[in-house]
Amino acid sequence: MTLTKLKEDTAKVESVINQMVQIIETTDESLLYKKPSAEEWSVMQIASHVIEAVEFWVADLNALLIVPGAKWGRNHEHVRRLAAVEENYVTSISKEQAIVQLQALIPLTEQALQKVQEEDLVKTAPSYNPNFDGKPLSFLINHLIILHIEGHLGQMERHLAKVQ
Repeated sequence: MTLTKLKEDTAKVESVINQMVQIIETTDESLLYKKPSAEEWSVMQIASHVIEAVEFWVADLNALLIVPGAKWGRNHEHVRRLAAVEENYVTSISKEQAIVQLQALIPLTEQALQKVQEEDLVKTAPSYNPNFDGKPLSFLINHLIILHIEGHLGQMERHLAKVQ
C-alpha cells in the first residue's frame, strides 16, 4: 500500500458507504430487520456492525499514529462487537439513525486516513488478536477498514435479495 493507493481507497470508502445508505433509504423498513436465516444477520445488523467496527478500527488507527507500536485490536468476542449486532439493540435503531451514523463514518475515516504518512504504513505493533500480531498499519487500514466495509456492502445486497 502507498499513499496514492490510500487516497484512492479513501474515495472508495465514501462510495461504498453511500451505496449502503442508498440501500437503507430505498428499502422498506420491515425488510431491513428481516434475517435471511437464523444464522445470518439482517441488513440493519450488518449496518450496525459496520458502524461499530469502523469506529473501533479508526480509533485504533488514530491511537497507533500517536503511539506507534502500542498493542492494538480485538478478537471476535469483543463485547462492543457482539452488542452491535444483538437483535434487541438493532431493532432500536431507526432507518434514519443508521443513515446518519453511516454517513458520519465518511469524515471520520477520511480524517484518520489523511493523517497517515508513507512511513506509517509499514510500522508494526503487537495485537490482542494473535492473527493480526505484528501486521503493518497498512493491514489495519486495508483489511479491517476498507475491505471490511466493501465486503459488508456485498453481504447487504445478498441478504436483501434473499428476504425480498
